[in-house]
Amino acid sequence: MKPIIRVGIIGCGDVTEVKSGPAFQKAAGSELAVVMRRDAEKVADYARRHGVARYTTDANDILNDPAIDLVYVATPPHMHAHYTIEAARHGKAVYVEKPMARTVAEARAMAEACRAHDVPLFVAYYRRGQPRFNYARELAASGGLGEIRAFDYLYTNPVPTYPKHRAWLGDPELAGGGQLFDIGSHMMDAITFMLGAPQRMETMTANRSGGNAPDTHSAILKLQNGVQGSINLCFSADGRRDALTILGSKGSLTMSLMNYTDVVVKRGDTAESLPFPMPEHVQQPWIQRVINTMRGLDTLDTTARDALQTQELLEAMHLGRSWQAQKGN
Repeated sequence: MKPIIRVGIIGCGDVTEVKSGPAFQKAAGSELAVVMRRDAEKVADYARRHGVARYTTDANDILNDPAIDLVYVATPPHMHAHYTIEAARHGKAVYVEKPMARTVAEARAMAEACRAHDVPLFVAYYRRGQPRFNYARELAASGGLGEIRAFDYLYTNPVPTYPKHRAWLGDPELAGGGQLFDIGSHMMDAITFMLGAPQRMETMTANRSGGNAPDTHSAILKLQNGVQGSINLCFSADGRRDALTILGSKGSLTMSLMNYTDVVVKRGDTAESLPFPMPEHVQQPWIQRVINTMRGLDTLDTTARDALQTQELLEAMHLGRSWQAQKGN
């Protein structure tokens, strides 16, 4: 068992400030050894504030460092495939931010490169590590709601405005596909994580606000276990809604996927509200499992199989196409 997994971050921007960077420092068996950003002043400031011993403006310094075991690719999505493939070529395990890539083709190339070079590939769908999502998954699987019959999910928010340093989120060339790829990726992954692998999906999409990418998406998703449900996302509507309802023969569960409001379980006339506080560093439970898997203490999938399937669902929704699971998925 390797006692310490040494991590290098490529792209230490906003997402790494609280959600993930400190998690790599605090996770047992992990050391955040070096961080990279192209802006020399910003990377030096990040390293100073977070107590990271080494920093660089050149990603090759991380890729060529034999002491680095895991490369965390935290760049905008247009560079995910490039750095993942380069890290694999250099024999490094990869932890890549969501969405996995801009396209299914890029995601497949990433997975194939890591397979070819026999290195683990993990994707930052970190809700899979959090207690609230694992509670819902276990309740549904254990029969706590009876037989699961259906589900529905509704999410809305107003047209987003991005600060200058995050304007890339609104550019499909850099980010892939608007808010569907940015936050919808978490939604789609969480639904299939909690309820089961997808079998087929029919979708409709529209650009109601005239922005750079479609902003309204509707889907009927059937899972391999026979459960089916609806997903409606609108990223240009007045007001904010965020509610997944899982409907069983003996009860129901309602929860937010993007916020930390109580999970509500109803059985007959009885309702129970269950609080699940937000972790200080939301990625830490998932990162701990990643580190444990690399140390031989856990058994996460190391091929990004589920993340690749999530990418297929996102692309189908973005384009308004049907989707069908292939044999072996």
